[in-house]
Amino acid sequence: MAEGDGNGWADCAQGHRHWGRHGAAGLLACAPGPDGQPSVLLILRADWTQHAGTWGPPGGARDSHESAAGAALREAAEECAVPLGAARIHGLLDDDHGGWSYQTLVARADEAFVVRPASQEAPQVAWVPVDQVSSLPLHPGFAVTWPSIREAVEPVTIIVDVANVMGSRADGWWRDRAGAAARLQRELAGLAARGVTALPPGTAAGALDRWFPQYILVLEGQAKAALPELPDSDRVRVVAAPGSGDDTIAELAASVRGHRVVVTADRELRRRVVAAGATVAGPRWLLDLL
Repeated sequence: MAEGDGNGWADCAQGHRHWGRHGAAGLLACAPGPDGQPSVLLILRADWTQHAGTWGPPGGARDSHESAAGAALREAAEECAVPLGAARIHGLLDDDHGGWSYQTLVARADEAFVVRPASQEAPQVAWVPVDQVSSLPLHPGFAVTWPSIREAVEPVTIIVDVANVMGSRADGWWRDRAGAAARLQRELAGLAARGVTALPPGTAAGALDRWFPQYILVLEGQAKAALPELPDSDRVRVVAAPGSGDDTIAELAASVRGHRVVVTADRELRRRVVAAGATVAGPRWLLDLL
């Protein structure tokens, strides 16, 4: 294993020649524009590269020791100076050609950060509003995958009605509600790292191969005693309801940006969060993933 050992050509089962002996990966960073509408970070390929003069996300060959995310983040830093930690990955699309694949990591930033051409391969770098992307001359591979990615530029947040989910388990949770909440948080931290391959029906978040949602656990009553043991992370937040847990969940369903999925079996709460524009899933959907 050596740095740069992915550089080179590879043939796929479809009879095409691609750059990247171990496949390739790219980072599609998304951020709200000045008008609040989402924009994506794209580079223009230099006139001496394959598919010269086309636009696409920064990316390139994946080394043998790299994950797709590691390769995508490295290429984004090398080609357009994307700062480390500037965007959080929330999805993956695998364009598999048979024996070779290009994996696009879809990421979200709170705001459009400063970028610049940092490589001779990318003489121009720009934040492009999503409704203008299709008007550009796109890299052929990106042109094929863009319609699916377009629906996935907004992240997915799973809002968990902790009391309701714990109540669906016959494991003695009522004897130690705080301990049961802490156990659920640990399980969700593992799920957040693995990602999910399917979202609940009705979640219009694009046709990706894997999503990495953020999870928000809402605690109420005796379960709030677990809060000191449950520090927030990038993937899993814990919120203590000041009053009714249902009220806090409904407020989050109405205010969190992007696609929201509320996990609960409570009929009245389901009605409220659907009215707020969220999708609903029952506790069994979540528990089957743990």
